[in-house]
Amino acid sequence: MKSRFLLSFVFMIFVLLSSCVTRPPQDENWPKDIPSRAFFVAHYESDLDNKPGQDLDEYLMWVLRFYKGWELYHNGWTKVTEDSLHGVTDPALALEIRTKMGLIGEGIACEWAKNKKDRRILLRHVVVWGNALIESIKRDQELALIDRVLADVNGLLAGQIDLDDVKAERYFPRDGDDTFL
Repeated sequence: MKSRFLLSFVFMIFVLLSSCVTRPPQDENWPKDIPSRAFFVAHYESDLDNKPGQDLDEYLMWVLRFYKGWELYHNGWTKVTEDSLHGVTDPALALEIRTKMGLIGEGIACEWAKNKKDRRILLRHVVVWGNALIESIKRDQELALIDRVLADVNGLLAGQIDLDDVKAERYFPRDGDDTFL
């Protein structure tokens, strides 16, 4: 009897501990420097096309990877946003950049975190935008690029831009011209 109780107790502890490991971060553990977990949960719940093919835990994992980075793309959106603000001394310009980067990030994260077959924003788009932003910083053209990327994210989500249109050349020509397209 005692060994059966002990076995049941150990099993219960094991189940409880394993559920802690597999659950996505709750609000109190969610990073404070990205949009709220509730924002992404609401977006996930409202997407009736994606929801059957992807569970919430996986969706939130990809949201976190987008913002924080992971082994395939170390510079998450949080770092990219901070890099875009490097050297910006005008508080109004810094606020405008941070606000627009936040909107871009929300648009990308909500879409990019989806199941592969359902998304309109792909890893290659995120890489193109990240690299273009780095180039725009070198050229002191961050705000122009941010405006263009924001328009393109919205265009992709609305189906107005083809997935294959988002290439590096869309933002900076390859012919050596220093001007932003």
